[in-house]
Order: sequence, then C-alpha cells, then structure tokens
Amino acid sequence: MQVERKATWWDGKHRPIAVLALGAISIHVGLRYGSGVDESVAAYPLYAALVFGGIPLVFDLLIKLFRREFGSDLLAGISITTAVLLEEYLAGTLVVLMLSGGEAIESFAVRRASSVLQALAKRMPSVAHRKQDSTVSEVELDQLQIGDAIVVFPHEVCPVDGTVVEGHGVMDESYLTGEPYMMSKTPGSQVLSGAINGETALTIHADKLPIDSRYAKIMQV
Repeated sequence: MQVERKATWWDGKHRPIAVLALGAISIHVGLRYGSGVDESVAAYPLYAALVFGGIPLVFDLLIKLFRREFGSDLLAGISITTAVLLEEYLAGTLVVLMLSGGEAIESFAVRRASSVLQALAKRMPSVAHRKQDSTVSEVELDQLQIGDAIVVFPHEVCPVDGTVVEGHGVMDESYLTGEPYMMSKTPGSQVLSGAINGETALTIHADKLPIDSRYAKIMQV
C-alpha cells in the first residue's frame, strides 16, 4: 500500500526552486547591504528567482483555479503577482521560498510515510504456525480464529494481535508504535501484529482475527 498524493507537473520542482529562491535572497541581501551595489543591480538574482520559480508556480496555480481546486497556495500566487506588479521583488521571492519550501517538506513527509507502509506490507507473513495440543502446523492467515494458540518463531513477524501465554522474549514494534527500543514480552503481555519477534519463540493467544488486527487497520488508512 502506498500513500498517494495527486501529482502535477510542478511536483519534483519545488525543492530546487526553494534552493534557488533562498540563494537569490541571500545574494540580493549581500549585494544590497554588504557591498553597497545599486538596488536595481542587486535585484537581478530576485528577477531570476521570480522567472524560474514564480512564473511556473503561478501557472500551476492557474491550472488549479481552472479545476476549481482552491487552497491557501492560491493566496500565495496572488501575493507573488501583486508583489511583482508593485515592484516588491524581494517580497515576491520570499513568498516563492515559503510556498516551495513548504511543498518540499510536505513531499518529504509523504515519501517517508509511503516507505514505512511499503516496508510493513512487504514483511507481513501470509501464513502462521498454529499449535494444537503438541502439534504445530502451518496455516493460512485467513484460517486463524480467535482463541487459537499461535507460535511465533525467532525473527518472525507476529501475524495477529494477541497475548503471550508461553515464553519470554522481546519484540521490535518500532514500525507500529515509533518506540525505538525492543519491548519485553512475558506471559500476559500484549503483542501487536506486524511486530518482529526476537531470539526466542513465543506462544500467543489470538485475541483478534487477522483482518481486525492493528496491522490491518494501519494498512487500511
């Protein structure tokens, strides 16, 4: 499963444009207030940022407006246009920086969330080891029932939410909870589907069906 975001031709360009805008502002300030260069000359870097960053951004916003997709970035487009008309090039470039920088951060967060979900999807097992009396057999996940005794062998992924009934060990739940440490598991401890078992086998009581487990709920988001 992937976190999807509606893409436009602008996607992928906001990061370099943010760098361009930041560089243009830095050069402008250095020329204008550090070297005493005439204001019209010091504004050249801002012109470049507005041409290569502001125009594509405003054009993309016009496309969104045509599609009736309204958002706060529409105000940013109006601000850029107004700043240029009033010859406030520094203000316009600052808006380009804020908007493109925000887009870059948002894209990074979406990619990070997508990679985590992909990792979860790839490592989830399709089978489990069900224990009946003294026999352990491999069964499909959809054959598990609430109350089944499930053996989770070392380094396996826990297939269902449950409670430890036999064994002592640790599990890695970092992908599910964000907790960076291995979590100790003893009889009576709750375990989460999707957690990675440590070095010792644990027997758990299935508290939920696989389709109702925490892992399944996360993948449905």
